[in-house]
Amino acid sequence: MFVSFAAALVVVAGSQLSSPPDRARAEQMARSGPPAEAIQLFEQIVEHDPDDVEARIWIARLQLRLGRTSEAEAGFRSIVGEHPRDVEARVGLGAALTRNGAWSEALEVLHAAERDAAENSDLFGALGRAYRRAGDDRHALEYFERAHALAPSDSDATDGFEAVARSYGHSIAFEGFGELLTPSTHTASGTLTVDVRTVDRLHLDATARVQQREGSSDVQAGGGALWRAGRTTTLHVLAIGGPGNVTLPTLDVGADVVRYAGIVDVGGGFRHLSFATADVSAGSATMGWDPGGRSRLDARYTYSHSSFVASDQTSGDHSMLLRETWRAWRRVDLNFAYAYGIESFEDLTADRLRLLGATTLAGGFRIRVPSLTVLTTTWEHQWRSNDTTSDRVTVAIVQSFR
Repeated sequence: MFVSFAAALVVVAGSQLSSPPDRARAEQMARSGPPAEAIQLFEQIVEHDPDDVEARIWIARLQLRLGRTSEAEAGFRSIVGEHPRDVEARVGLGAALTRNGAWSEALEVLHAAERDAAENSDLFGALGRAYRRAGDDRHALEYFERAHALAPSDSDATDGFEAVARSYGHSIAFEGFGELLTPSTHTASGTLTVDVRTVDRLHLDATARVQQREGSSDVQAGGGALWRAGRTTTLHVLAIGGPGNVTLPTLDVGADVVRYAGIVDVGGGFRHLSFATADVSAGSATMGWDPGGRSRLDARYTYSHSSFVASDQTSGDHSMLLRETWRAWRRVDLNFAYAYGIESFEDLTADRLRLLGATTLAGGFRIRVPSLTVLTTTWEHQWRSNDTTSDRVTVAIVQSFR
């Protein structure tokens, strides 16, 4: 009898040692803890029961969250191969394909799942992201809106809907700044821009700007167009000016092109500005790096050529800008910038044409409100080559509409 009791104890102990980790703890860690540790727990569950499809889906989801997109795709494909009607696995596969750049195949997988599924916010959100990667913002907005309506507390669905609505919809923007230039020169400026989407890939905008400084009051007006020339390419052209301006350009024309390639976007542009006493032509090269996490880095190099009417002199100048944007909270971004030379064509004035060797440090924040309103505030301090400094505070408000 003693031998039988001891054997029973061994069996019970062995079953306890080989039991899988607690699923509730694994899922809690997947939702709020370190993804890598959650993957280990789910892998132990799968090792104990290889047919646990839900645990395998969690592993692939977490791999996707960690940016291990190829592993996630392989995991979802394996599940879909064994369970071809599993909607969660097909949604995950579509999301992984989108992240890997295979948006066309992702749309096929997700639309096939849509025919078999009921109203599903995860599926609609995945379709929204796939359509956005395909460059089809109209369909992306439709699916993000459906996902947001089904799951208003889902931050991914809400953020996707708001991001597409801001880029695809119409908008009204106001930007104003106040500047103090030592020893005691004050400048105030206000700019109003109205942007209207005319067709899916074309936005037209109209701009009016007023700038006041001691002894002068300048006005500019004009417009431009933003055209999505392809799935990953945008082209922006503008023309703005005002006759009789003293500090602002009498004519400002330019064009910029940006091409998106995964986490990197590259571009270039040309700008020509005519002042009452000089002309400036400039070419720029830009690059942005956005890995899809909490930070984005933008860089710009510019070569400008200035010609002065009165003296018939010319000069060439080099400028650079580095800007880091960090997502501190869900709706709040912080940004920091360093610039040498022309930090902003829109704010370039006639008195600065011989003082382009300036150094600027800037910092600020951007708040995205659920009403599709974006508020941005920036403080800049600039050291100029004639031993003067300037401080500027800029406030911008953009209201977007569906």
